[in-house]
Amino acid sequence: MMWRSLLSTALAALILPACGGGSGGGDPPAPVATRLCPQAVDYSTVFTGGAGSGELVQVQLDTTAMTYKITYLASPVPVTKGTVLPTRSSAPNNVVSGTLTQETLLPTEKLNQCAFRLNDASLDPTRPARVFLGEGVLGGTIPGAEIAFAGVAGVGVVPDTTFPYYPFIAFAQTSTNLAEIAGTYSMLGYHKVPSQNFAPVAVDASFTIDADGSFTECDNNGLYAGQCRQSGSNFAARTDSPTFETDRFTGQVAPTQAVNGPQAQGILIVGKLRGQLVPILIRVGAADPSIVSPPGSPPKTPLADDESGIAMLAPQANVAAGSQNGEYDGVDSDFAYRTTALMNGQATMLDPFNASIASLATPLDLDYAQSLPGLVKTAKASAGATPTGKMIFTGGTIGYLDMSDPNAPYFAVSAFVQ
Repeated sequence: MMWRSLLSTALAALILPACGGGSGGGDPPAPVATRLCPQAVDYSTVFTGGAGSGELVQVQLDTTAMTYKITYLASPVPVTKGTVLPTRSSAPNNVVSGTLTQETLLPTEKLNQCAFRLNDASLDPTRPARVFLGEGVLGGTIPGAEIAFAGVAGVGVVPDTTFPYYPFIAFAQTSTNLAEIAGTYSMLGYHKVPSQNFAPVAVDASFTIDADGSFTECDNNGLYAGQCRQSGSNFAARTDSPTFETDRFTGQVAPTQAVNGPQAQGILIVGKLRGQLVPILIRVGAADPSIVSPPGSPPKTPLADDESGIAMLAPQANVAAGSQNGEYDGVDSDFAYRTTALMNGQATMLDPFNASIASLATPLDLDYAQSLPGLVKTAKASAGATPTGKMIFTGGTIGYLDMSDPNAPYFAVSAFVQ
């Protein structure tokens, strides 16, 4: 099958996000290969991005001092197990730092040069938190959390669950010009609802952004399937980062408890990579168990609108077969590091740290017919020809959503290297 031929390619040139050229062969008499990432970065380079946890983060590395710093600017993740508030975006919990260790387990030195472990960031010592540094992009995983809440009168119960880390993607350059961003996009993503037993939720929609910050979301599934509407307030610039925010942002499922309507935020981060825009839209869920209200006012109703997650947008413009060939790297909704080798109408997803294990490979067939421009249907080769997935492309990134099991959607964002 196709994955067998691509396996050797992936091993020879494992993906790092938007890293750039170089054969990576290293066999004489080949010339010295171009690095896949900058020789060094320090804290003056700030990567702004979104996480699968629904968090807005800024990540900084110092590859000389071998340290890192993460700042949470918006977060639904509680600081302490058993509570809802405060979240990780509340000072002094909003800044974490630690040390880096150079990765050594990738197939080539060229790749290991650009990969780092975040020491003590994972809650599972057998699954290190890793970041992959590229030209203008940083991806991988940020610290995880153990989450649990007993609920209020039986409402809003969150089962005790440990996430060793959370996937993220972040950019050194972003667009803050809504006129530049305005357009019609396909949007694919993945959310979880902690107060509904961490139910996974697929995001599959068309999304139009206007220069004044207004927007229209047309959902293909979920609570508003078949409807087109503005799903929150107009996008407005945030003051803490080069991003945009919409308030009262609707989710894909009904909130567990939100008597005054949706209370979550949508935050739009628009990266600039390879001469294109890469929009990332996170939903920052909201929750508040308090029933205390000002004197003379009726008791508050606890809030649980905690659906949170990440989605990627790509322009609705035709994608030619073969135009996206290459290898890509990312982290998926199963919290696994994934390498995708794409060649014309076929792709294979591999575990980059266990690329020789065939059982961990997923071969895909791609259909570039595109009834909707830019949206490429995919089918798992092992499951026959029935399409169950979709891919979108922009700026050297792939958004991939598979609905083989509607109750367990699968999602990954990956970035191109070569």
